[in-house]
Amino acid sequence: MNKKLIFVGSTATLALATVGAFLLWPTPFGDHRIIAQNVEPAETPGTIQEISWTWKPDEKTTAQSVFIGPAGPIVMHEDGVSALDGSDGTEIWSYRVNDLRTPSSRSDSIRVGVTSDREYTVLAWHPRETVEYVNMAVLESASGELIDEYRFSPAEEEADDGARPPLPSLERLSTDTWLEPDGDGFAALSIFTGEKKWEYIPNPECRILHNYYHENFEDFSVLIGTDTLVFGRYCGEDPNGELVFGDLIALNTVNGEEKWKIEGRASLETSETSMEYNDLKVGIKSMWEPDYMTAATDKGNSLLEVESGRAIIDDTREIFPESPSSSGVLDANEKRVIDMARSIDDAPLALTTADTSSGEIESTTLLPGSYFSHYLTLPANINSSSARSNIIPLDDGVLTTACTNNCEDTTEINHTDSVIFTPSSAQEDENTIDLPLASAASTQKEHTLMKSPGSIIAYTTSDGKIPEIIGLG
Repeated sequence: MNKKLIFVGSTATLALATVGAFLLWPTPFGDHRIIAQNVEPAETPGTIQEISWTWKPDEKTTAQSVFIGPAGPIVMHEDGVSALDGSDGTEIWSYRVNDLRTPSSRSDSIRVGVTSDREYTVLAWHPRETVEYVNMAVLESASGELIDEYRFSPAEEEADDGARPPLPSLERLSTDTWLEPDGDGFAALSIFTGEKKWEYIPNPECRILHNYYHENFEDFSVLIGTDTLVFGRYCGEDPNGELVFGDLIALNTVNGEEKWKIEGRASLETSETSMEYNDLKVGIKSMWEPDYMTAATDKGNSLLEVESGRAIIDDTREIFPESPSSSGVLDANEKRVIDMARSIDDAPLALTTADTSSGEIESTTLLPGSYFSHYLTLPANINSSSARSNIIPLDDGVLTTACTNNCEDTTEINHTDSVIFTPSSAQEDENTIDLPLASAASTQKEHTLMKSPGSIIAYTTSDGKIPEIIGLG
């Protein structure tokens, strides 16, 4: 694909220069550097033995978020992004924005997203000296090749006179679009041009289940597989907080056409984040493989194939009757289902693996230590999309964060200092790896875990900043 720059009233060319060991392309928007070429992505490890590498941002910037690309983690800074090799933590490429290099220009002026197939990385930010448009950049995630730079102006009805236009919501990227609220529905905009590719507007008596008074879509209401968008819809009068059933709809992210629909069977309930508005939510949860999801239906907690809507299991609680009513399913696919039964009293946490087809229990692993402060498999709402941040299934077992060195379970002191790999086979030994704390453990610092090519990523966030990223292998 050819690089192109889209401007209002001006054109520019790219100068190519070789600087040290990397290639530097100064662009009108920022500095684009390719440091390593033709990086072959390594496999995600199926077991964890040690800390393989650590990475820290340079002194002039901070790391704020981590995404997973085709070769390893992609780190968002307050002035751009850096892509790392997941096997050793070395930097592959970077894109840093000129307008965001002064502290007064940073704040919340940038957003970053990675497409559902991990092929592209997208940036959006406010230029320093204008309120008329948003700058956008699109890069190939694997190579770092700059695909597009352009200026994006939102629809006139979305822009307030004299105010900066809102930054695009890049949390819901398909293979080539992002989603924005549009009237009573939403629109899919091209990541390459900002143009509207398609829109979905429900019938007047229906509404899409997202909190429309929020700037972005809520995690619990819109789910994107590789090329399938799934959301809830409710038609009729407000249910006044009662449990009701609505529709679960899947659209093709390429053109917005309907792929499948489960009518009147999606279980809806009032959102905890908006009780005063009486907003509804639909209980959908992505599995680690984006081809599968669970959804609250009239049958129970159903395991569905995202592409077709086919119910693989009508109710996972038939296999795990002791699981919480909201479902403690951690991961599921055509072969296995992993459930976590969370207990706070003297009983330890239990991770149970079952065969998907037969429902036969294959293994049950009790995490050692009965005290809740020992294994911080939090948060309590295990069915929320963010609940997987510190416990993840691997091919040969489960990895979870832990607190083993006299950590206290209080609101003042609450952190993790270890990860523990629990193998699926009872004949294998458990492995504990101590994690360095980037600063004094006087505040809440729980490690987030992410699967990446080449390693498992662990990091903590303090005051919105990530001091370092750890690669486990």
